[in-house]
Amino acid sequence: MIPAGHLPILLSMSALLLTGSLALSPPKFTKVPKDIISTSGGVASFVCQATGDPKPRVTWNKNGKSMSSQRIEKIEFDGGAGVVLRILPLRAPQDEDIYGCVAENSEGKVSVQAKLSIISEDLLPAGFPKIEKNPQLKVVSRTTSNGRIKQLRSGALQIDNAEDSDEGKYECMASNVEGVRHSSYSRLYVRDPRVYPEERIIPPHFSIIPPATQEIVPGSSANLTCVAAGSPMPCVKWMLNSEDLTPEDDYLDGSSILKLKDILESANYTCVVKSILGIIKANTQIIVKSLPKPPTFLVLIETTATSITIAWDNGSLEPVSHYIIEYSAKSPESKFKAMDPITTTRYSIRGLSPNTDYEIRVSAFNAIGQGPPSDPVEATTLKQAN
Repeated sequence: MIPAGHLPILLSMSALLLTGSLALSPPKFTKVPKDIISTSGGVASFVCQATGDPKPRVTWNKNGKSMSSQRIEKIEFDGGAGVVLRILPLRAPQDEDIYGCVAENSEGKVSVQAKLSIISEDLLPAGFPKIEKNPQLKVVSRTTSNGRIKQLRSGALQIDNAEDSDEGKYECMASNVEGVRHSSYSRLYVRDPRVYPEERIIPPHFSIIPPATQEIVPGSSANLTCVAAGSPMPCVKWMLNSEDLTPEDDYLDGSSILKLKDILESANYTCVVKSILGIIKANTQIIVKSLPKPPTFLVLIETTATSITIAWDNGSLEPVSHYIIEYSAKSPESKFKAMDPITTTRYSIRGLSPNTDYEIRVSAFNAIGQGPPSDPVEATTLKQAN
């Protein structure tokens, strides 16, 4: 039997245990993703956050399947109870799909979906959002205060009394019923005026500029290096036309290396260097070239006792730098002899032996190297006159 004086204490302990067990709760969404209509080559950002006890874990999937791509970024916040899914640059039709957000803890699991639609720039409706002015790189002095960040009616983001934690990348987003448009990102640098005085601010400039042109054979690899300096240190990225080739997380301060493999097509690449003091660019062209084709229509023009004159056509569509003529007497012990490079398509081979059979072929050269020889032509020198 429990003493009467102990009963209230035991009842209080039971109520405490019961209350503790009731405190656990399944996940519940506090932010759910919305359907997005964006542009090909643009950006899509889905936000998903949940609460619960214990704190739930949020994950993303594409039509029920896991995702892995260099163009897909998952940014966690709130200890993993919130995740931003970013896809850039968008590509149609492979990115158009249903994206699912799942929140799960030991007490349960909930999910929600959002649809991504992509429209080509030339098919956008008249009311589709436009970004009139992209964010600009800023350098501000560090101070401290509260209630510092607010968005103005003009669309500007105002940060008063900047702190070190404010340093990072910023972008703005415009949306309406027609779709969503993201600006290009920009950086905010927070400097300590005690160690980073104004007189140390230097405009961005190149330390290493990539070569203007590189000629390679099909299937080759190439590394494009771009290095810049300045104060503040500029960020560097590579672009192909309007497409960012450098992942946003890899926008390096001061340098960027673009590694290209199995190159099959010629293209123009741009290194973009940006800081608060301006933007500079350097272009480099990779030209995919193959060896020249064999010369065609190799014909005999004239023969003498000691010379043979031949002519031919350039078999390549691309220009060649020069030609090599090889000739050999038709005997088992003879070997082909190569003449000095020539730039014409007609030539007389001199110093030959009279009344001798010769085999002649021609090869073309370009910046890549020597191409295969032409089909040979046979000729016989005349007998030596008495």
